[in-house]
Amino acid sequence: MRIAIVDDDIQMCEQLSTLLNEFLGDSSEISDYRSGEEFLTAWETADFDLIILDIFMDKLTGVDVARKIRERDSNVKIVFSTTSNEFASESYEVNACYYLRKPFGRDKVKVMLDRLNLAEIEKMRTVKLPDGTSAILRNIIYVDFSSHRVTLHCKYDVDTIVRTSFSEIESLLCAYPYFSSPTKGMLINFYEVASQTNDVFVMSDGKSIPISRRKSKEVLDAYFTFRFEMLRNGGGK
Repeated sequence: MRIAIVDDDIQMCEQLSTLLNEFLGDSSEISDYRSGEEFLTAWETADFDLIILDIFMDKLTGVDVARKIRERDSNVKIVFSTTSNEFASESYEVNACYYLRKPFGRDKVKVMLDRLNLAEIEKMRTVKLPDGTSAILRNIIYVDFSSHRVTLHCKYDVDTIVRTSFSEIESLLCAYPYFSSPTKGMLINFYEVASQTNDVFVMSDGKSIPISRRKSKEVLDAYFTFRFEMLRNGGGK
């Protein structure tokens, strides 16, 4: 999960980042910004799953930044951090999902994370493709490569075709532990594996994807680790 903290108070920013890391560990990547202007410049090339905005900042306030975010993205989770409820009506306007009251504390951050339903945020995580479009990671069943084009085979949308190299899409998707390449020119989403034998993954849409001998140990180790983590966390998708 990619999280942006936008706050002109360095101490508050560092404190919140420490608390989020305590709860989320390696599952999160946290970036902090000292002004709304700095964040909006970075946001041109970065996607976030959760944006935590200080309301009282110089020049652009948190509400101003939230309005600009909503011009482009109606889904990203927005949280306001504040010392008062003065801007409660504006929070409805931009569909903010939580007010995090300052000063921050462990209990307050835990309540916020519980309310946000992080599992649902994770299911909606997107990645920016080389052509500038975005795709929901968990919507991808598998990926194949042919004639300088990558095809993303998806669950709920039409397939997405991008003109790019396989290595570029592989490095992009395999940054997430539930993607792997079992054979040359193909990537699979472990969440969408319906069954697995020694040399084949059968995907949720019925597609059979071979496991090459060269990659077998690496891919199966990754898959079994994924399955173990799923079982440990309750087995849900």
